[in-house]
Amino acid sequence: MATPAPRPPETVPKKIYYSISEVSEYTGVEPHVLRYWETKFSRLSPKRVGGNQRKYTRHDLDLIYEIIHLLYTDGYTLDGAEKKLRAGLSAVKAEREEIERNGNGNGNGGDDANGENDTQETQVGGTAPQTEAVKVPAGIPRDEVRLIRNEIAAILKILS
Repeated sequence: MATPAPRPPETVPKKIYYSISEVSEYTGVEPHVLRYWETKFSRLSPKRVGGNQRKYTRHDLDLIYEIIHLLYTDGYTLDGAEKKLRAGLSAVKAEREEIERNGNGNGNGGDDANGENDTQETQVGGTAPQTEAVKVPAGIPRDEVRLIRNEIAAILKILS
Protein backbone atom coordinates (compact mmCIF):
# COMPACT_ATOMS: atom_id res chain seq x y z
CA MET A 1 0.00 0.00 0.00
CA ALA A 2 1.66 3.21 -1.15
CA THR A 3 1.64 6.05 1.32
CA PRO A 4 -0.06 9.16 -0.06
CA ALA A 5 1.81 12.46 -0.06
CA PRO A 6 -0.81 14.88 1.23
CA ARG A 7 -0.50 18.64 1.14
CA PRO A 8 -0.50 20.21 4.60
CA PRO A 9 -4.15 20.94 5.51
CA GLU A 10 -3.38 24.62 6.13
CA THR A 11 -2.33 25.05 2.46
CA VAL A 12 -5.69 23.81 1.12
CA PRO A 13 -7.85 26.71 -0.13
CA LYS A 14 -10.88 27.56 2.02
CA LYS A 15 -13.97 26.65 0.00
CA ILE A 16 -17.50 25.48 0.71
CA TYR A 17 -17.22 22.34 -1.45
CA TYR A 18 -14.38 20.37 -3.04
CA SER A 19 -14.67 17.97 -5.97
CA ILE A 20 -13.29 14.43 -5.67
CA SER A 21 -10.39 15.36 -7.99
CA GLU A 22 -9.49 18.34 -5.76
CA VAL A 23 -9.62 16.18 -2.64
CA SER A 24 -7.45 13.60 -4.38
CA GLU A 25 -4.93 16.29 -5.35
CA TYR A 26 -4.80 17.79 -1.83
CA THR A 27 -4.63 14.49 0.07
CA GLY A 28 -2.65 12.32 -2.35
CA VAL A 29 -5.37 9.64 -2.17
CA GLU A 30 -6.67 8.30 -5.49
CA PRO A 31 -10.36 8.93 -6.26
CA HIS A 32 -11.19 5.21 -6.33
CA VAL A 33 -9.75 4.88 -2.81
CA LEU A 34 -11.83 7.85 -1.61
CA ARG A 35 -14.97 6.21 -3.04
CA TYR A 36 -14.05 2.93 -1.31
CA TRP A 37 -13.47 4.72 2.01
CA GLU A 38 -17.03 6.06 1.78
CA THR A 39 -18.20 2.46 2.16
CA LYS A 40 -15.87 1.78 5.12
CA PHE A 41 -16.15 5.01 7.14
CA SER A 42 -19.71 5.89 8.14
CA ARG A 43 -18.74 9.50 8.95
CA LEU A 44 -17.36 10.09 5.45
CA SER A 45 -20.39 10.97 3.33
CA PRO A 46 -19.88 13.72 0.76
CA LYS A 47 -22.91 15.56 -0.53
CA ARG A 48 -24.26 14.40 -3.91
CA VAL A 49 -25.21 17.10 -6.41
CA GLY A 50 -26.40 17.17 -10.05
CA GLY A 51 -25.32 14.13 -11.98
CA ASN A 52 -24.51 12.33 -8.70
CA GLN A 53 -21.19 14.17 -8.33
CA ARG A 54 -19.55 14.06 -4.92
CA LYS A 55 -18.91 17.36 -3.18
CA TYR A 56 -16.75 17.20 -0.07
CA THR A 57 -16.98 19.76 2.74
CA ARG A 58 -14.07 21.04 4.80
CA HIS A 59 -15.17 18.64 7.56
CA ASP A 60 -14.96 15.72 5.08
CA LEU A 61 -11.49 16.89 4.07
CA ASP A 62 -10.36 17.06 7.73
CA LEU A 63 -11.78 13.58 8.26
CA ILE A 64 -9.83 12.25 5.26
CA TYR A 65 -6.61 13.77 6.62
CA GLU A 66 -7.29 12.02 9.94
CA ILE A 67 -8.01 8.71 8.17
CA ILE A 68 -4.71 9.05 6.31
CA HIS A 69 -2.93 9.65 9.62
CA LEU A 70 -4.58 6.65 11.30
CA LEU A 71 -3.94 4.28 8.39
CA TYR A 72 -0.52 5.32 7.15
CA THR A 73 1.17 6.85 10.22
CA ASP A 74 -0.38 4.97 13.13
CA GLY A 75 -0.75 1.69 11.22
CA TYR A 76 -4.44 1.06 11.90
CA THR A 77 -6.51 -1.26 9.74
CA LEU A 78 -9.63 0.12 8.07
CA ASP A 79 -11.81 -1.47 10.76
CA GLY A 80 -9.55 -0.21 13.55
CA ALA A 81 -9.58 3.34 12.15
CA GLU A 82 -13.40 3.25 11.82
CA LYS A 83 -13.73 2.15 15.45
CA LYS A 84 -11.39 4.93 16.53
CA LEU A 85 -13.31 7.55 14.53
CA ARG A 86 -16.67 6.54 16.02
CA ALA A 87 -15.75 8.65 19.05
CA GLY A 88 -15.70 11.67 16.75
CA LEU A 89 -13.05 13.54 14.83
CA SER A 90 -12.39 16.08 17.58
CA ALA A 91 -11.91 13.32 20.17
CA VAL A 92 -9.36 11.55 17.94
CA LYS A 93 -7.47 14.79 17.30
CA ALA A 94 -7.46 15.65 21.01
CA GLU A 95 -6.14 12.20 21.89
CA ARG A 96 -3.36 12.48 19.29
CA GLU A 97 -2.38 15.93 20.57
CA GLU A 98 -2.26 14.56 24.13
CA ILE A 99 -0.02 11.69 23.02
CA GLU A 100 2.26 14.10 21.15
CA ARG A 101 2.50 16.34 24.23
CA ASN A 102 3.38 13.42 26.51
CA GLY A 103 5.70 11.61 24.13
CA ASN A 104 5.02 8.13 22.70
CA GLY A 105 2.47 7.00 25.25
CA ASN A 106 -0.13 8.38 27.53
CA GLY A 107 2.07 8.09 30.59
CA ASN A 108 0.04 5.42 32.36
CA GLY A 109 1.48 2.16 31.10
CA GLY A 110 -0.90 1.61 28.20
CA ASP A 111 -4.07 2.05 30.24
CA ASP A 112 -6.53 4.69 29.21
CA ALA A 113 -8.47 6.98 31.53
CA ASN A 114 -10.89 4.13 32.31
CA GLY A 115 -8.06 1.79 33.32
CA GLU A 116 -8.56 -0.31 30.22
CA ASN A 117 -5.66 -1.43 28.07
CA ASP A 118 -5.13 1.09 25.26
CA THR A 119 -4.16 -0.94 22.18
CA GLN A 120 -4.44 -0.53 18.45
CA GLU A 121 -5.02 -3.01 15.68
CA THR A 122 -2.47 -3.17 12.92
CA GLN A 123 -2.24 -5.40 9.91
CA VAL A 124 0.47 -8.05 9.66
CA GLY A 125 2.55 -8.14 6.51
CA GLY A 126 3.64 -5.77 3.80
CA THR A 127 1.97 -5.28 0.47
CA ALA A 128 0.14 -8.62 0.43
CA PRO A 129 -3.41 -8.33 1.74
CA GLN A 130 -3.73 -9.93 5.15
CA THR A 131 -6.75 -10.49 7.32
CA GLU A 132 -4.91 -11.32 10.53
CA ALA A 133 -4.68 -8.41 12.94
CA VAL A 134 -2.51 -8.13 16.02
CA LYS A 135 -2.78 -5.89 19.06
CA VAL A 136 0.06 -3.41 19.49
CA PRO A 137 0.36 -1.91 22.99
CA ALA A 138 0.23 1.88 22.97
CA GLY A 139 3.60 2.22 24.75
CA ILE A 140 5.56 0.71 21.85
CA PRO A 141 6.82 3.37 19.39
CA ARG A 142 4.85 3.14 16.15
CA ASP A 143 7.95 3.76 14.03
CA GLU A 144 9.56 0.70 15.60
CA VAL A 145 6.50 -1.44 14.87
CA ARG A 146 6.41 -0.15 11.29
CA LEU A 147 10.11 -0.96 10.81
CA ILE A 148 9.66 -4.50 12.13
CA ARG A 149 6.57 -4.99 9.97
CA ASN A 150 8.50 -3.87 6.87
CA GLU A 151 11.39 -6.21 7.69
CA ILE A 152 8.98 -9.13 8.06
CA ALA A 153 7.34 -8.22 4.75
CA ALA A 154 10.77 -8.19 3.06
CA ILE A 155 11.57 -11.62 4.53
CA LEU A 156 8.21 -13.01 3.38
CA LYS A 157 8.85 -11.65 -0.11
CA ILE A 158 12.25 -13.38 -0.22
CA LEU A 159 10.72 -16.65 0.96
CA SER A 160 7.87 -16.64 -1.54
